[in-house]
Amino acid sequence: MVNGKHYRKIEEEGVVIPSSSLLKYESKAPKSLQRDACKCCRHIPQSLTIAIIIAMLLFLFGVGLIAYPYASSWLNQIEQNKVVKNQEEAVSNISKEDLSAHMDAAQDYNKRLQAGRVLVTDPFDPSITQTSNEEYESLLNISDDGVMGQIIIPSINVSMPIYHDVTGKGMDHGVGHMPTTSLPVGGESTHCVLAGHTGLPSAKVFDNLDQLKEGDWFIIKVLGEDHAYRVTSVETVLPEETGSLTIVEGKDQVTLVTCTPYGVNTHRLLVHAERCDVPEEWNEKRDTSMPPESRLYFETPLFILTLVGLVIGISLIIGLIFIRRRYKKKE
Repeated sequence: MVNGKHYRKIEEEGVVIPSSSLLKYESKAPKSLQRDACKCCRHIPQSLTIAIIIAMLLFLFGVGLIAYPYASSWLNQIEQNKVVKNQEEAVSNISKEDLSAHMDAAQDYNKRLQAGRVLVTDPFDPSITQTSNEEYESLLNISDDGVMGQIIIPSINVSMPIYHDVTGKGMDHGVGHMPTTSLPVGGESTHCVLAGHTGLPSAKVFDNLDQLKEGDWFIIKVLGEDHAYRVTSVETVLPEETGSLTIVEGKDQVTLVTCTPYGVNTHRLLVHAERCDVPEEWNEKRDTSMPPESRLYFETPLFILTLVGLVIGISLIIGLIFIRRRYKKKE
């Protein structure tokens, strides 16, 4: 060691050259030794470059996996909000007389359904052919798009259109109405059953239905009216156990149905609710400035944790790039 400087060894006639003076002596060294010295200098930056590329690819792949459910459900929510908006515009453009006629037709259908005592089956059983006819499909179908209304469950951030039937594309994007049950217009001796999937990769429908408890409420918007229902009980049953879905004389009921457990789907989660006065909180939540599709995810703890993870990942990549540039400068 001379003057506290480190040495770098290059075998040239047994001479040891200080690293600080290497450039001065490299011109006198054989070309083969010069090439070896250049490779040695570039070794670390090249390794860092490869590491950064791999890290970025893994990071982007991870981001894609994490972001897909959010992005897909977010886009679906935006699309369903457009469907709801079209329904509201169609209702607003109809005269009061025509709205009354639509309501009367739906209530008459419910009365005939109640008198006929139609058998209620599992809405998710593919082996059962659901009844469907022109009259049913025309009722409450103001926009001719198969939508009969909207369900809003503030406590779990659900805002979805209600489609006719529990088959077809409607169930892939929103909530379906069981055709053998009362239409969602309310009234004594009615029982409307609404079904929604859990665990769809492209949409979040009834995924959080298991979080509802007695006393929670939700709103069904139909023909310009807001009908409120308060949860009275929650139960888990086998698919064939449909006894609690029948009409109870004098009661105005709605039951929300989804598959459970998550990903297994061997049972059905039933959330029973009865008609109540529209809560005061409904007007406050309805007037919020943040759109439903935004509230749905910015209020989710997992979304916040994902953002934290992304920030950490980006910071690591920036750190690697910074280190690489420092090594470049030393070259």
